[in-house]
Amino acid sequence: MSHPRIRPAAAIGFGLVHVAALGILVLDFTWWGVALCVASYYLRMFAITAGFHRYFSHRTYQLGRVSQFLMAFLGQTAAQKGVLWWAAHHRHHHRYSDMPEDIHSPKQRGFWWSHMGWILAEDYEKADYARIPDFAKYPELRWLDSNQFLATMVYALFMFFAFGWTGLFYGYFLATVLLWHGTFTINSVMHVFGRRVYATKDDSRNSMIFALVTMGEGWHNNHHHYPGSAAQGFHWWQIDPSYYLLWIGEKVGLVKGLRRVPEKIKVAGLRAFDEAIDAASKNVHDRLDQLTARWEELRANARASAHHAIEDLEAKRVRASERLEALQADYAAAYAAAKSRAGAAADEKVAKLRKDIEEARAQLAELLARLIEAAEAALSVPSGLPA
Repeated sequence: MSHPRIRPAAAIGFGLVHVAALGILVLDFTWWGVALCVASYYLRMFAITAGFHRYFSHRTYQLGRVSQFLMAFLGQTAAQKGVLWWAAHHRHHHRYSDMPEDIHSPKQRGFWWSHMGWILAEDYEKADYARIPDFAKYPELRWLDSNQFLATMVYALFMFFAFGWTGLFYGYFLATVLLWHGTFTINSVMHVFGRRVYATKDDSRNSMIFALVTMGEGWHNNHHHYPGSAAQGFHWWQIDPSYYLLWIGEKVGLVKGLRRVPEKIKVAGLRAFDEAIDAASKNVHDRLDQLTARWEELRANARASAHHAIEDLEAKRVRASERLEALQADYAAAYAAAKSRAGAAADEKVAKLRKDIEEARAQLAELLARLIEAAEAALSVPSGLPA
């Protein structure tokens, strides 16, 4: 599929900010500068994830009009164009995710186009306010959107006057470049790499690593399955800092109507995740079946040879089999409890048992392989171990 034309001015500006970020090489290295960069990155990442995405694009909670404007202003310091432009294009993405109409799908136009090419394209320069009438009705947001560089210029000046050259190069230029690419990974990387828990119509995926990089946006497959939730981490182990801060905001009265994940969605996710684990473990299951069948062929003659090593390994195999059976019984009970009584403790027990079962299967497979090797050596028969 052909790409729309890149706007030269946008590409030049984009490149110059990357070059300016290299200004840190001229300055003396300082951990204060690193700390300033990290703080500037995550402050504005929150405004993108919790503001541009979860509030303006999906309306998963409510803000007062002043708080709404301040969130939009802070988000525009990230230099990702105007708030209405961003949210309107994101709504379009959800409607056509990974379909030919999706303007930043790696499936349709390639990885690098989805990562950053599309945001520089001339065809997508204007915001379609018809896609976002609920927020386009506010004149202050339309004014801010039409002055897309104002907030980021004010932020750059603030960083310079407050923290000097370190503030400008570490706190603004370097942090902005990292913020761009951190945000863009959700369009590109999270439609190519990661785990699919839900069978959505697109190729969205989940990743703990990118959830940490983007304050929770890495649970992208969760989000595409149920975009109406302010939380994108559906379970306690799915870290989602943006949601935690919104939850605190709700407690102090700044945020209202924070929309949660319905319990039926969580349970469906547990079931889907369990199926994904089983699919990933299919090779282990098949190998266990093959090893068990081979051992049954050899066991009688090998044990009759009275090799101590074989007897010892057989005892270990029996214990490993019994442990696996017990774990699977515990898992079935814990999974049933998690479905009927959702909560962190129930989810944690299910996750731990899943891990223990996989470890037990691997241990049993290893013991069976050792048994077969010892038996075949004792009986002087050709190796029948599965590859």
